Amino acid sequence: MTQSVVVTGEPTVELTLALRVSTDSEHAAAITARLLESFEDTVGVTLTARTFHDDKVVELAGRRRRLSGPAPPLRIEPESRRVLLCGEVLEFTRLEFDLLLFLSRNPDRVFDRGTLMARVWGLSGGNGRTVDVHVRKIRGKLEPVLAPITTVRGVGYRFDGAGEVLIAD
Repeated sequence: MTQSVVVTGEPTVELTLALRVSTDSEHAAAITARLLESFEDTVGVTLTARTFHDDKVVELAGRRRRLSGPAPPLRIEPESRRVLLCGEVLEFTRLEFDLLLFLSRNPDRVFDRGTLMARVWGLSGGNGRTVDVHVRKIRGKLEPVLAPITTVRGVGYRFDGAGEVLIAD
């Protein structure tokens, strides 16, 4: 399939896409939607799709999204449980991922260790130092590029990197 996408005042983008999916039409539509979403995020173009059945063409029209500056360095993808820093995939344990996601979804709020253990992992009681260890591991993976988690002495932790993270919900 070859399709031109015209954006007023900007050059035409020629897109050629060949895709073979062996599945029923219900799943094919879901896969197509997911691919378009990934394409939009990667290229920075908002696409609309009109799908026709019986092997007809999928029509695409698009416009370039206006972003207020460069993309944030940290991208969290909850559905796939991936964390990307400057486009590179980082390996996070389940507990590290859950803690980073929780803090990033609640920026500028201070949480004590007990609250984090209860709200992130569903644990009551226990040693609050577990949180400290996981925060240290998260920082080790993000620094020196990014330092979004701040220690509030005598209280707990706060996520200060709201402008540096994109949560791809």
